[in-house]
Amino acid sequence: MIIDGKKIAQNILRQVQDKFSKTEKQLKIVAVLVGGNPELKKFVELKKKAAEGIGIDFRVYEFPENITNNKLREELNKIVKVKTTHGVIIELPLPSHLNTQYLLNTIPEEKDVDVLSQKSQGAFFADRSKILPPSVEAVKQIFEEYKINPKGKTAAVFGYGLLVGKLMGHWLVNQGATVSIITEFTKEPEKFSKEADIIVSGVGEKKLITDGMIKERALVIDFGKDVDFETVSKRAGLITPPVGGVGPIVVAAVLKNLVELWS
Repeated sequence: MIIDGKKIAQNILRQVQDKFSKTEKQLKIVAVLVGGNPELKKFVELKKKAAEGIGIDFRVYEFPENITNNKLREELNKIVKVKTTHGVIIELPLPSHLNTQYLLNTIPEEKDVDVLSQKSQGAFFADRSKILPPSVEAVKQIFEEYKINPKGKTAAVFGYGLLVGKLMGHWLVNQGATVSIITEFTKEPEKFSKEADIIVSGVGEKKLITDGMIKERALVIDFGKDVDFETVSKRAGLITPPVGGVGPIVVAAVLKNLVELWS
């Protein structure tokens, strides 16, 4: 079965709009975009459309690819200090010459809708965060929609990156799953993935995961376009499609986080 990410996202946005309308607040979220990556621009546009669709103001600040760490940090400090800005997103990945974590740390916890500053991550890993990182919230919503309980199940998480793998591994363990983290240094990753009831991937390497690497009827959630969808979909029990899969749910989760932080 193919997971309907658009339907799940619409349900989240309806709930968010309902909660937001009761607050009688004007909320604004800001996205910071560095360089001209067309995929990132497209993702920002999707966030903008979703936000404005439920009455949330959305502003984009664009900076040149060659901006320095210090200059971008200076600009970010100005952005986060604006009282009428309630959420700040730094679109990742940033150009390689920039220090990503140093820049993410400019976002105060109450405006960190992506849960990516060290302070916000610290709260998440200590189970003190008011919100979940959008990637984690997306998986949680999929589990709820399809009535999946991860407790007692085995999971394989491909990648240990900032946006997906690191956060997902922690959360799945907390839900009672037995988790294997698969990185570029893992020898014979299929030994782990073929035993997994749940596979989550956020590497960003096309056709990294093929049908011979997964268990029959496994749940496959792909954040990085890593799955050979044509072959894996014939074997998986549930799978996110390349388009209309986790992307819309992540967008909705960002807006859910904004309202949760300010309601």
